[in-house]
Amino acid sequence: MKHLLLTTALVTATAAGVHAQSTDTNTNTAASGTMSSEMFRAESTPDELRASDFLGMRVYASAEGASEDVYEGAQEGWEDIGEINDVILNRDGEVQAVLVDIGGFLGIGERQVAVDMDALEFVSDSSTAENDGDFFLVLTADRATLEGAPAYGAAADGAMTDQHVAAEAEAETEEATQAAEAEAEEAGEEMEQTAENVEAEAEEAGAEMEQTAENVEAEAEEAGAEMEQTAENVEAEAEEAGEEIEQSAENAAEETEQEVELAADATADAAAEAGEEVEQAADEAGEEIEEVGNEVALTDSTAPEADAEATASADANAEMDTTAGTSAFGADFAREGYSDAGMEYLTTENLTGARVYDTNDKWVGEISELVIDDEGKITDAIVDVGGFLGIGEKPVALQLSDLKILRQDEGDEVMVYTAMAEDELKSMPEFEKE
Repeated sequence: MKHLLLTTALVTATAAGVHAQSTDTNTNTAASGTMSSEMFRAESTPDELRASDFLGMRVYASAEGASEDVYEGAQEGWEDIGEINDVILNRDGEVQAVLVDIGGFLGIGERQVAVDMDALEFVSDSSTAENDGDFFLVLTADRATLEGAPAYGAAADGAMTDQHVAAEAEAETEEATQAAEAEAEEAGEEMEQTAENVEAEAEEAGAEMEQTAENVEAEAEEAGAEMEQTAENVEAEAEEAGEEIEQSAENAAEETEQEVELAADATADAAAEAGEEVEQAADEAGEEIEEVGNEVALTDSTAPEADAEATASADANAEMDTTAGTSAFGADFAREGYSDAGMEYLTTENLTGARVYDTNDKWVGEISELVIDDEGKITDAIVDVGGFLGIGEKPVALQLSDLKILRQDEGDEVMVYTAMAEDELKSMPEFEKE
């Protein structure tokens, strides 16, 4: 509204000046009531400016001013001090000044100042090639000048005149009304847009819910089909497993039956072989007894000499007992609750079947028999190593001097130790009877 009134005022004032000039030069024509065509213009000139072009334009202040007629955009050092609020004309239609609202520039209080038109420089803006008529308004003024600029409409004592107070109030009211209308219109548009957005979101949410329901239903059907298939697979696997278990049981039964038959056959063969060996041993023992009897009968005269040899053999065995095991074991080798077994305890009855351990108390085998020389002295112990439950065992011969034989202090338990590891024992040659 303010723009329209100002433009109208400019046009009216300009027309009045033109009319006065026309009256002086064309008195006769005016007197006759005929209006001259010089009162009106049909065309615009490139350099003309309208008041509406000024209103709202930004005004820049520069202490150095504008040294060029054309700049590409606002320059560094130009300060935006406010915008043109109104234009002041005299009664001859000439623009005297423009009213600029200084909006708190550099801490200067907000007020309206009147800037003389001669103080404003029109500088073309080359940064907007699409608009040849675009320009800047530059005021040559420093900070001190702007701070000392008086507020427009103030009386001599600094107070505003009633006319300017009313005009300013009217302007503020008009501006407030326009702002309120713009805000109301914007709020209405926002509410309308919000309603449309809510409606669109509701439709989208409904569609999503419908799609979700369909997806859930499809997934439920798929899950049901998978569960049914899984149940069928489990049933089939259970049947297959049952058949495999049944077949395994049958196979195991057949294998066990075969193993039992083989074991029985092996036991029978072993028993027969053992019977033959016992019979052979009995025959040999009978022959040896008969031969010994003959020798005894023939050597009665040499009995004292034989007794002496037996005594020497016993002494040698006793000496061997005291040194048995010392060659492979340290002097401090011992086990709590056990002591070295005496010679009188080293008999076939006490040692046969005794377990043999390494120095880490790991069971490596057991003594199956003892080797005695022609003089009746124990020389070696046959140790069965390896195997499981008597199957696959390997007999090896160990010298009695390489064994440490301990007897329980308060009992008859025997513990036999070897300095050799189980792997070393297994690598020894297998003992074979002559």
